[in-house]
Amino acid sequence: MNSTWKLVVRSFKSHPPPQARARIEQTILEEGGVPLKLREARRRLFILTTRATGGKPVIIEGEDGLACLIALDDLVEIVMDPPPTLAEVMRRTR
Repeated sequence: MNSTWKLVVRSFKSHPPPQARARIEQTILEEGGVPLKLREARRRLFILTTRATGGKPVIIEGEDGLACLIALDDLVEIVMDPPPTLAEVMRRTR
């Protein structure tokens, strides 16, 4: 399971630069792929849920904007785990 997107999101927790919000959004959108229309997302809910629980976010486009479906474990990991050190980031990106 590729969790690079989680590493990027977590890396901004302790000292977020001004562009952190845009970078986090871009990372999740890149990992989630092309946003699905709500009707298509409803039709494919089981597949999308399986994908999200496998560690890959899913982006769904609704009338009022984009929604992101991620696994509860991923959310808890991002929020609760300490941010990675620079050495960890460098080691994982090699």
